[in-house]
Amino acid sequence: MKSKYDWLFQLRRCSNKETLEKVAESNRYKLSADELESFNSAADHRL
Repeated sequence: MKSKYDWLFQLRRCSNKETLEKVAESNRYKLSADELESFNSAADHRL
C-alpha cells in the first residue's frame, strides 16, 4: 500500500490540474478504501 508521500511523489509528474483530475478519476474505482484515503489526501495537497 502506498503512503500519502508515495502518492505525492507520483503525482508530482502531473503538470496541470486537468491531468491530476484524470488520474484521480481513474484511481477512484481502482483503489481500496484505505488506499483511496491516502491518494485523496495527496491529490488534495496537489490541488
